[in-house]
Amino acid sequence: MKKWHLWLAASIGLVVIAGMMIREFDIAALSKIHLSSQFFLGVGIAVLLFAIQNLMYTLRFRYLSQRKLSLSQSFRINVLCEFTSAVTPSAVGGSGLAFVYLNREGMTMGRSIFTMFAALLADEAFLAISCCVLYLCVPSDQLFCTASDTGATVSSEWLKGGIHVVFLISTLIVTAWTAILYVLLLHRPQLLGWVLKACCKIPGLRRFQPKIERFSNDMTLASQEAKLEGSRFWLRLMGYTSVAWLARFAIVAAILFAFQCQGDMLIAWCRQWVMWMISVLSPTPGGSGVSELMFRLYYADYLPDASVAILAAMLWRAIFYYPFLVMGTVVLPKWIGKRL
Repeated sequence: MKKWHLWLAASIGLVVIAGMMIREFDIAALSKIHLSSQFFLGVGIAVLLFAIQNLMYTLRFRYLSQRKLSLSQSFRINVLCEFTSAVTPSAVGGSGLAFVYLNREGMTMGRSIFTMFAALLADEAFLAISCCVLYLCVPSDQLFCTASDTGATVSSEWLKGGIHVVFLISTLIVTAWTAILYVLLLHRPQLLGWVLKACCKIPGLRRFQPKIERFSNDMTLASQEAKLEGSRFWLRLMGYTSVAWLARFAIVAAILFAFQCQGDMLIAWCRQWVMWMISVLSPTPGGSGVSELMFRLYYADYLPDASVAILAAMLWRAIFYYPFLVMGTVVLPKWIGKRL
């Protein structure tokens, strides 16, 4: 494969991204936006929060690599992981290929797999803990409120109840997954291997035996790396992870501030957890479509009308989602080209 083939693919990707934005753009809503200093300040804060989020993830990869990766390498891996998340269903995410990216950057397979599982464990632990705290501390009528609740219709009650149930199911799934990752990484790395090997005894699944053997060995290597780290290591890892997620979720508050919205910005920030946990179950790449719909529904009580809500949703996605598509289509061909 020649490099120009990769750049051609990247160019096509950028054209598709532009087409998506143009298709969903509502020109009539522009007249309702006040291009005041507050608008530009809010957008500037949102961009700054996006930068903080990616800085924390970059530092996290560098920290997990024991500083063997440079900042540019760590940033590149972060972009590749986020790009993978943006083009795959939310449940798949980009962490699954992190060890490939890390190994290609020169890290040992054991450390690469450990870094992947440690980062995944930190992310899932943050979401599990913060969602439980949020559910206990924030009144449900504010956390799961929708703009249509003011009409008190049967459909809105079903919708509100549905959001509530999906949030609880997602939180339970993430909590269970966190516990499994913890046990596999720090205590019983061979446990999953035993289960999968038992499944391979079923006729038709025996051909997966070699891959299961490699996976079991990889988990053992990752566990050995994990046991070398102390509590200080894990606390610092959770620090990077927490700041990254808090900055990611705070972007929406900056967008609402830019549109001069009235309402409790702390509640608006808390609703981001609900939106994220719902998008986890979305089958679309990066939660596309579901996230925009949830934004328009969930923050309609903060915005004056539906057209402005659509524009705010597009600006929100343009700041924290589309940049990864653009950066990924630029970085990925160059990254693959250097290794062909």
